[in-house]
Amino acid sequence: MFEKSYLLVAIIYLMVRFAFTRQLDELGPYASYILEAVVCAICVLLFGVKKFVGLFPIKRLDLKLTALSLVSGLAVYKAAYALEIPIAFQMQALETIVFLLVVAPILEELIFRFVLWQPIARFTKSPVAALVATALLFSYAHLHAIWFVPPEFHAFVYYQTTYTLFLGLLCGFSLYKSNSLLSSMVLHFSFNLGFYLATRI
Repeated sequence: MFEKSYLLVAIIYLMVRFAFTRQLDELGPYASYILEAVVCAICVLLFGVKKFVGLFPIKRLDLKLTALSLVSGLAVYKAAYALEIPIAFQMQALETIVFLLVVAPILEELIFRFVLWQPIARFTKSPVAALVATALLFSYAHLHAIWFVPPEFHAFVYYQTTYTLFLGLLCGFSLYKSNSLLSSMVLHFSFNLGFYLATRI
């Protein structure tokens, strides 16, 4: 019963998030984040709160991967600048900073490395399949913006789709290796921090 319910929630989320993006955005600028927060809360309850809390062991953090992620974020921003790819964000805006350094590392990791990871890993009986599938979905989630942003930012969307595939694989590998959601969140935060710090260097 748990597995079917969890899978159903994950499928409904994907349908709403990708098939009804425009309608979701019309509800307000934060509607998609509220949807994701609600989906995460439901999945935590289905998974079991105590079991979920067990996915956050601090001792399994990988400092080498964290450093790699930080440097990668910095390099990705600098490469975009060198390639004259316009960044689609106002990098100095408080809202962008909060999303980049707080909301995205937590909410996106919960969605891709928890809500979607768990049913894929359970039904395929392969964490490697979950790693690859969630990295592809994570990358596609950024490509999906191509239909909703002005043409001048299309190059950035393609660029972001490429580097988020790398980030998704890195975060998935971290979760696979450590069985720690905290680890993937720290890597995601480190990458985004590097991306942000690159604007200051």
